Parts: sequence; C-alpha cells; structure tokens
Amino acid sequence: MTDLDVLVVGPTSENQIVLLDELPRPEPHTVFARSSTTALGGTSAGKALHLVDRGVGTLLLTTQGDDATGQGLMDALRGCGVDVRAARTDGPTERHLNLMSARGERVSIYLQAAGELPDEELRRARATAREALGQVRAVFLDLADLSRRLIPEVTALAHEVWVDLHDYDGEEAFHRPFLEAADVVLMNGDRIQAPSTYLRGLVADGKTLAICTLGARGAIAVGPDGSFARVEAPQVDVVDPNGAGDAFAAGVMSHALRVGGAAALTGDALWEALEAGSAQAVRAITSRQLSPLLDAPRPAR
Repeated sequence: MTDLDVLVVGPTSENQIVLLDELPRPEPHTVFARSSTTALGGTSAGKALHLVDRGVGTLLLTTQGDDATGQGLMDALRGCGVDVRAARTDGPTERHLNLMSARGERVSIYLQAAGELPDEELRRARATAREALGQVRAVFLDLADLSRRLIPEVTALAHEVWVDLHDYDGEEAFHRPFLEAADVVLMNGDRIQAPSTYLRGLVADGKTLAICTLGARGAIAVGPDGSFARVEAPQVDVVDPNGAGDAFAAGVMSHALRVGGAAALTGDALWEALEAGSAQAVRAITSRQLSPLLDAPRPAR
C-alpha cells in the first residue's frame, strides 16, 4: 500500500435502482417507473469512488460475495482506480432494490444480505485494517457487520474516524458503537428531531464535527469551535439521485484533508467544506451510475 490518505470500511452491493415520480403510498396500487437499472452500489463503494474522483488515495476494505457478481463489482471498482481489499463471505453477493423518487428520497430493500464472514477472512481483514491504519490520515467507517467488528482496531489506531449514521434517530442501539467510535459524524435528517440542536449536542459532547444532510433543503454542520454553517441544495437536472449522500460525504472529507483535518473546519472553512460536498453530490446526481468514474472506467492499477 502506498500513497494512501483514507481507509473506507463497509459494504459493496449490486443494486437494482427503480426511479419513480414519487415513492409508493402504503396501500395496494400500481405505479409506472421512470427507469430501472442494475448497477454497482453500496455506501462504502460510493464513498471510495468519489474520494478517488477528488484525487484522494483510497483503500476500500469491503466484502465480496462468493459468486461471479461479486468479482465483477470488485473489477469495476479497481477499473476506476480504487484500491480494493475484499473479505469473501459465504453465499451470494449483497443485493438491494432501491426505490428512488425524483426528489432523491429512497426506500432500500435488502434482496440479499451479505453472508457470514468466515473466521479466516475476518483475520485477514483485521490485518489489512491494521496495516492501512498505520498509513492513512482518516478512516470512514460505514454501517456494516465488518465495520462493527473492526471498531477496536479503528479506535486504537486511527488518526481521525468519520462515521456515516445515515437515518439515525438518536436512539437506535445498532448505531451506538459507531457513534461512540466517531470523531466526525455525518447523518441525514430523515428521522432525527431538531437536527441543528442534535448536531450542537454532539460537538458539545466531544465530537470534532457533526453534519446533517436535509435533502432538498441542503445540509447543515456544526464545527469544532461550535460554528454553524448551511448550504443550499444544488439546482441541477437530476439524472439519478442514487449515491448523492456518499458523494457529499466524500467531498467534505476531501476538503477537510486538504486543510489539515476536521479540526481545521472552523469559520469559513466549514462552509467551504459543505460547498465541496455539494459540488461532489452534483457529480453523483448528474451521472447514471453511482459515480461518473463508472461511465468511463480507467485501467486497474
């Protein structure tokens, strides 16, 4: 491993994406899709792709199903310049059905959860994580069983831990170990009450940085000095809203690394980081893939 800036730990999946005018009502009825496609997915794969797109040396530690689909996903990531290390699980590749609205709302249905991780594969993943953590400037820990099992290594060795809590409601027990491990917290506002108040509380309790995306209302953040920043959602023609949140996170992280880490995001630098995230989200939502890098993959390195 050379020239690494970030370790991303978490899932890669095959996603069937169905774009609708609006999400279905909770009652029997028929709707017509705008489009549907099968594509590379997974929150960690998305972050890794967009970090590479921002020029950040990135290692993705993920899981791979024991089938040709899993190998194809790994090959696609490597073709885009992502350094991938995959722990092979028992059974087929993780698969999702994502129902997406034109406004970027999503219902994600697990068609196939990731299989069990054999002990030998977990030992290899731990060794890979320990080696990478000795080199990288930050780690992005996504919600997944592999990530949860590597929390001890990450908290002991990482310089800066970023965690994406997605639609955390402030109470669910599953998210707590990830929240406790984090220096930087990202989340969306789908289920949290009074997000600005919650973010301020996280920083007051010792987090370096807290960010919440608000869909069509943009994003807000509280910096390490307690400063508050907001950006509006970009006004562009949306091709595919899938992956916008991961692209946003990658844009913010890349800017933080450029200025010296999350602790440097005070004052104008905090707003600039959100702007970088917003700009990278545009890269995602104006592409038919998780990242525009997948539209024209580069040779594997």
